[in-house]
Amino acid sequence: MGSRSPGDGISVSAALDETALLFDTAFLRKLERLEVLAGKLFRGLIRGEHVTPRRGHGLEFADFRRYRPGDDLRYIDWNIFARLDQLFVKLYASDEDLTLHVLLDASASMNFGTPRKFDYARRLAAALAYIGLSNLDRVGLAVFSETLDATLPPLKTRHQITALLDFLSVQPAGGRTDLTRALQAFASRNPNRGLVVVISDLLGGDGAQSGLDALRYSGHDLMVVQLLAEQEIAPPLDGALNLVDAEDGSVLKVTVDATLRELYQQRLDGVLADMEQYCRRAGCEYLRASTAVPFEDVVLKYLRQGRFWR
Repeated sequence: MGSRSPGDGISVSAALDETALLFDTAFLRKLERLEVLAGKLFRGLIRGEHVTPRRGHGLEFADFRRYRPGDDLRYIDWNIFARLDQLFVKLYASDEDLTLHVLLDASASMNFGTPRKFDYARRLAAALAYIGLSNLDRVGLAVFSETLDATLPPLKTRHQITALLDFLSVQPAGGRTDLTRALQAFASRNPNRGLVVVISDLLGGDGAQSGLDALRYSGHDLMVVQLLAEQEIAPPLDGALNLVDAEDGSVLKVTVDATLRELYQQRLDGVLADMEQYCRRAGCEYLRASTAVPFEDVVLKYLRQGRFWR
């Protein structure tokens, strides 16, 4: 595949020279193919079509959605409330710039799995960011563990994809998870509304919901991608084992048999269901993904089912 000019997209040879093997030729070609569908994926998020309950210049009514905590009470439609006894807010199409923020979990638990969750998550983050650069005003990246570990200020054009891949390729995964602290720090540093995509296993620490609440209450639209390794979904374990916690190093001695595997599955199903129910109540998009599914399938098939990715 030949190179393109900066205004046309990725130069494969140039990008390969400046990025780690994580983003090889095959990956970059997949990004170029994803560009073809970028307009469909981000329809409704292009500048001037992003719906937001906010007043200002260049706004026109677009739709309704259910009220959620933190919404401005001035935008509640009291006529609907009188008829249905339910709270809805009016949404307006704004001509303001839109920023897509991709927040990537880089805690030690993301080192698990084959393929490694962190490598998969970086590819997914790169794909979403590239599509965003093709259609939106700005795309920013941040990685976090106990707090925000590194941030890439919002980029504006597709030819900056090399800087984005460079940033992702050098990020390490390690440390403990503190979602509350990390996401609250991001919310305080980024007060302007945007679309925030959090890619994380949501494991290894408490506070996921309170951290996500901090983003919602700051006015951001929110999507949560909960990424698990296939070995976490169905652990191939049996017999007497020493299980080592990836983040704090604690050791648990267990004997794995059919009964324990069933109990594990029940607990995991409960944890995943709790997160999905939280997102539903909070009005957030939620996607559960396995590293066994090709990342491009997650982008092209599953994200398009949500209200932010069409």
